Amino acid sequence: MAGKNQKLTNRQKTFARHIVEGIYSNTECARKAGYAADLANERAAVLLNGRDYPRVLEYIKELREERERRYGVTTIGQLQRLQQLSEGAEDAGQFSAAINAEKIRAALGGLTVDRRENINQIDQLSRDEIVARLSDLQKKYPQAFTIEGSYEDITDEPRTGSQLLEHDQEKSA
Repeated sequence: MAGKNQKLTNRQKTFARHIVEGIYSNTECARKAGYAADLANERAAVLLNGRDYPRVLEYIKELREERERRYGVTTIGQLQRLQQLSEGAEDAGQFSAAINAEKIRAALGGLTVDRRENINQIDQLSRDEIVARLSDLQKKYPQAFTIEGSYEDITDEPRTGSQLLEHDQEKSA
């Protein structure tokens, strides 16, 4: 493959740094590195398979070793420490702290990935897209758009704004 003996690109370096951070899924690391969203999963798999771009894995290993030298932090050490914290919290009856330590341990061990997606980004939609989305929702859930009640048009009546709602209700009764 073309990537075996070449230098790493900026995207590959950025991808590797995100992988070493351990915060994001492999796909999200690829997205954050600048790969197209629809191809990010595939790009992450190719970059991490060790065959096509072995230099990427070497760079990840270098970054991890540097991190271990600089901070004295290793993955195994962190897993052991989190286990100790979890057990200590559980023994003390602090189950919430124990659960949090276990969640972090699972993520660090690669068993889970914290995914947070904003699926309702209305501020990024155009007016036409919002109207179309509301129309679609109204078709799917008509009961949510049914408003029962009555109203009285009072636009022609002068109001001072000092009248209480209770007085308005007494008038209509």
